Amino acid sequence: MSSEQVTVGPVELSYTLTQDDWLDGFVAHRRRVRRPWLVPALIVAALVGLILGLLSSDGSRAMSAADLAALATVALVAIGLGLLLFRLLVAARWIYRWQVRLLMSGNPWLSEPIRATVDDTGLRLSSASRSETAAWSHYLRYVETDRSFVLRASERLGAAILVLPKRGLVTGDPAPLRTLLETHCHRRHTV
Repeated sequence: MSSEQVTVGPVELSYTLTQDDWLDGFVAHRRRVRRPWLVPALIVAALVGLILGLLSSDGSRAMSAADLAALATVALVAIGLGLLLFRLLVAARWIYRWQVRLLMSGNPWLSEPIRATVDDTGLRLSSASRSETAAWSHYLRYVETDRSFVLRASERLGAAILVLPKRGLVTGDPAPLRTLLETHCHRRHTV
């Protein structure tokens, strides 16, 4: 849909960001693991390489029971550590909580009441100490969660994000904001 086809007026928001809002934004931005099969595949490849290396290193002698027990122990530990690492990569919410605390404590202005206007030209945000304007070219992607719309500069992990909590919508209806975002940004599936 082109921006000329949008008949939605400006959407107004009034909110104060909380740690939960930022946490929602961090999780939504970083949730997708591009290759979730990669960690288990690397573990299997490493174990197969280890086994083949042990078997071909000295093919003249058979493996003793102690060698097999050591190999089985190493394999189980590697699988366990791999699964733990995979779990931490997929659901590292505690890391996000720590990052949000650091972000909020280092930037007290993030906790100020914010007035935002979103329209066809972009976004305008103002608080007691700041006023910013962003064109749509600054936020090319967005993710919708149950709590908010998370605008993202790119898919990269360090990309800038902007969290627009749904509770801040003056009209209470997220449909006009969703329409504007669908027109000007690429959407990733709802989280």
